[in-house]
Amino acid sequence: MSIVKSITLLLGILPCVVTAVPAECWTDTECIEFYGEGSTCLLTGQCSNPFMDGCLKKMNSAKNHQKRHCNSDDADASHCRLSPFNYPEIRVHNQDWVVAIFFSWILQVSLMELLDVPVTVGLGDDTIKSSFYHIENDVPYSKTSYAWDALQKANELGGNCLLTDEDCAHVIPDVWLGQQKKYQEEYDNGQLDYLGGNGQVGKVGWWIPNFTAARHPFAITHMGLSQDRHRLAEVFKRPTTWADYCHEVSLNNCTTPDEFAAFYPAEEDMSKYFASGYIGHFRATEENDCVANNNTCTGHITGAPCTWSTFVESQAYWNNIALMSSGNLVNRAYTYSEMIQIWNAANATKSDVIMWWYEPDSILEMFRNTDAAFTKVHLPSPSIQCLEARALPEDKCDANPIKRLGPKEGSCDNQPHVTKKAIAISLRDSTLEQSPEDESPAYSFIRNFAIDELEVSTILQHFVNHGGTGYAAREAVCGWIANNTDYLESFIPPNHPRAFQSRDDYSETVSVVAYIVATLALVYILISTAITVKKRKAAVFVYSQVQFIFVVLFGLTLVAIGSILHAIEPNDTICMARVWLVSLGYTFELVPLIIKVTALNRLMSASRRMRRVNINMMHLYSTVLVLSGIVAIYLLVWTVVDPAKATEVRRLEEDSITISSHWGCRSESEYWGTAYTLWEGVLILWCSALAFQSRNAKQEFNESKSLGMMVYSHFVFTILRIIVSVIFENDVYTNSLAHSYLLSLDLTIAVTIYLLPKMVMPPDTIREVQRRRTSTHLSSATRDLEQEAKRSRSSMSGIEKMSGIEEQSDDDDFEKSTSSSKGDSDEGNHANDTSPYWTKARDAPRAISKSVPIGPRRVTFKTDVDNEELKEKLVMKDKELKELKEALDKVQKTRDRQESKIGKLVEAVGGNDKLEKPNNSERLVEAVGGEDKLENPDNSETMEGQ
Repeated sequence: MSIVKSITLLLGILPCVVTAVPAECWTDTECIEFYGEGSTCLLTGQCSNPFMDGCLKKMNSAKNHQKRHCNSDDADASHCRLSPFNYPEIRVHNQDWVVAIFFSWILQVSLMELLDVPVTVGLGDDTIKSSFYHIENDVPYSKTSYAWDALQKANELGGNCLLTDEDCAHVIPDVWLGQQKKYQEEYDNGQLDYLGGNGQVGKVGWWIPNFTAARHPFAITHMGLSQDRHRLAEVFKRPTTWADYCHEVSLNNCTTPDEFAAFYPAEEDMSKYFASGYIGHFRATEENDCVANNNTCTGHITGAPCTWSTFVESQAYWNNIALMSSGNLVNRAYTYSEMIQIWNAANATKSDVIMWWYEPDSILEMFRNTDAAFTKVHLPSPSIQCLEARALPEDKCDANPIKRLGPKEGSCDNQPHVTKKAIAISLRDSTLEQSPEDESPAYSFIRNFAIDELEVSTILQHFVNHGGTGYAAREAVCGWIANNTDYLESFIPPNHPRAFQSRDDYSETVSVVAYIVATLALVYILISTAITVKKRKAAVFVYSQVQFIFVVLFGLTLVAIGSILHAIEPNDTICMARVWLVSLGYTFELVPLIIKVTALNRLMSASRRMRRVNINMMHLYSTVLVLSGIVAIYLLVWTVVDPAKATEVRRLEEDSITISSHWGCRSESEYWGTAYTLWEGVLILWCSALAFQSRNAKQEFNESKSLGMMVYSHFVFTILRIIVSVIFENDVYTNSLAHSYLLSLDLTIAVTIYLLPKMVMPPDTIREVQRRRTSTHLSSATRDLEQEAKRSRSSMSGIEKMSGIEEQSDDDDFEKSTSSSKGDSDEGNHANDTSPYWTKARDAPRAISKSVPIGPRRVTFKTDVDNEELKEKLVMKDKELKELKEALDKVQKTRDRQESKIGKLVEAVGGNDKLEKPNNSERLVEAVGGEDKLENPDNSETMEGQ
């Protein structure tokens, strides 16, 4: 062949070869002309991928599709958008043939652009280049055909492939029949969830070009192939790489063009069997030399990688077909790209070739309706026994050829079959573990996904007809998706795709009202504090221990501030501030009440036993601080270990489609809040029990009624807060708002019950109360004395008027007698008389001559001597009454002194350090009249008896 003819032949095949690489450019305008909007000229001089922003956004621009969802390969969001959904990322293995890559791209585009599920393609470090959205326009193949170990790694990591740099994947989209034993083994071991079909019917086997079938009809069946070793060695020669051709065949090392090579190859092209500038060459090697190797010579068959569903070695050997592959792989096979190069070289040189291949695939579409179209070679018909006797996948890649051959029973042809998709069990488990609002549709979509071989052929034809470039591949896939969106949407599970609604509820009226109510509660507490400060010396506050009331008000103030924070939108600081304020607030409110009532009950108990008791105020205050400090330490640990943070909480609305988003406060563990709720419950029950025990205390100190009502109010509101937390667990906004209202009402009612009655009482001091009480007792005693004196004077006046009355008896003795209500006519009646009379007795029968009523008594006088004696006695009585009145005046002075000392004692109990001095209480007890008589309300009555 002349040089001109060979050059013309090379130029004739150049368009097919050149279009297989991305278009070169100098400016962005050139790229836009090649690929349309979205493509730019890269620094490498090639045009970028125009689908980086999304397939549907470019192909269906009229529908205003959004940018695609971002995935972990995106360094920034310039070409994508951040989805509001929290779907976990899916990784799909692209495998190492075109159809599998197309399947992985269809899954990636469908999930990311229809369902907002992030998806990467590849195994690990290759995911960026393998992505449909990669900036470069190429079609990368995986380093392995079936990444079973990658599925196992995903299972080990609970389905999160982002946790490792090792090979990891969730889905193998195109599993052929040759892997049946392997995927059944993986399924039985619990590594796979589903072995459903992906829709296409696959056919694998031996193929020859149409022109070879026309030349050598015997090659169509295994019977013809098994007849003559020498003929096979002669017909099916071995392909030659470009470097080998130049070194071993070319007469001038390709320094000048010839009919096969136009020039010497570059470094990257030396191992190619077909390339731009080299149309390939087939030659007979030593393995084809039947003269030197009469019984071992073989023809050449292009074998596939051992990881594929190929059994070429077994089928050729056991069917006595003298064909053998001569590639560099472990089973003497070729790579995917080398196999395509060999078929292209055979077509270019019209050399006879026989090759293992599969359908559907792009190369079949490329040569369809040409003389190089693929023609199937028929081997022995398949059977169940044959399929079960196949060599195991791992044996096919063994270095030992005997193991690769397997048993003779497994040498039949391959049956057409529906190819499958393998899904890691972790993808199913992680999906089932998700909450309804976060449940990803990816697992269900992948399970349902299917596309038949006719649709696959359509995509492949577009790919081939547009040059077989990376752009053509993406355009073919994206065009099919755009034209079949409705079909793909049929795989979407119910209640998807979801709609997202971000709620800004904290600006609504109900939130503003909650904020105002909480603020008013705080103002109410501050006003109550101011009134308490003003009336702190009033008896009602002194008896209630005003210092403890201040601590209670401080705690209520903290809770009120916490209530305000519950009504505003949270952040990390506000979240933990809520916890600290409410927790410490209730502790500062309830603990002082517990300590105070405990001390009061102790004092009452000692009083009943007539025992002396000393109350150390510093000890009471320190107890409050210790208990509050324990709570503070707990809160500090909570803050350091697992602080409550502003967390987005999602809720699936009643339509099962809309996801509403709220921001609320949550810790990783719920036990922190539960533990504090139990602590608050203990405080409330403790305070209730103590309030009940103090119900019989002295009236001034007895707060059992108000304290009990306040504690009961706290108990009710605590139960309500627990109920709200359970009911609105997933609605953090409503939960927080309800807490704000409940806290505000709880505080308002507590202040109203416990402090308001004290604030409206007269601001009398202790001294004024004691003086009023003493004056009351003394006034009562004085009135009694005055009445007695009045009766005495009345008696004396009657005696003076009756001094001249005739006497009936000379007896000097007076005796007391009684008279009946009927009169005093005889002695017998005198004996039974129940009214007192004074009479003069004689030895003879007595008769009363005259009776004189004196007050309630009746006195009878019989002699002047007796009258004088009686008069003297009455005078003495009057004198005694005067002395008694003087004694009462002294008692008044004594009570004044007692009052002063009592005031000092109460002031000491109310906050002065003087109570800590034991002499004060001893002097008080001695002044009152004995041990613990300070608590005896009968002291004044005892004085009146005196």
